[in-house]
Amino acid sequence: MAEERIGHLLKLPIESVERRIEAKPLVPCLPTEVSEVLKDLYAAVDDGSYIPQTPTEYNPSLSDEYIFDTEDENLILKDLKQSNFVGKVNDLSKGAEKRKEKGLPQEYLYVFQYPCKLARRDADETGVVSENVLIYIKINNRKIPYKKVFVVSFHKNRETK
Repeated sequence: MAEERIGHLLKLPIESVERRIEAKPLVPCLPTEVSEVLKDLYAAVDDGSYIPQTPTEYNPSLSDEYIFDTEDENLILKDLKQSNFVGKVNDLSKGAEKRKEKGLPQEYLYVFQYPCKLARRDADETGVVSENVLIYIKINNRKIPYKKVFVVSFHKNRETK
C-alpha cells in the first residue's frame, strides 16, 4: 500500500512500522468482535457521540507537538481496520473495578496502532519538518451501562526499553 494523505497527515502502510505496539495481557478476540467494535466506533464518530481521550502529562495531545486537530483524529478513527488491531485486554482501571463491584460485566479495551507522518509545530526552529509517528489508540466499547464508545488513549506510542 502506498502512502496516502488524509487531513494534516500522511498515512503510512502498516508494514512500514518496525516497532510494534504491545498490549498485555491479551485475551481472546475474534475478528467478528473487532468488526463490531469498529462498526460502533465509526457510527460514534459519524454522530459525534464518542468520548475523546483526556490528554495527560504522560500522554499529551498530539496537537501539542504536531499539526493535528480533531478532524484528523476523526479521520484516523474512521480509517482504522482489522490490520490496525493489536489486541484486546481487560480494563483494569479503578473505574472498571467499581463497575464490577456494582455487578456490571468485565470491560475490555481494544488496542490499535496507526502509523503516519505528522508535521511538527516547531519545524522552523528545529529544522525537522515532519516525523513518522506510531499512534497508540485504545477503545472501550462500553455497551453496559452507557452504550458509548470511549477513546481511552490516542497518543504517540511510547518506546519501551
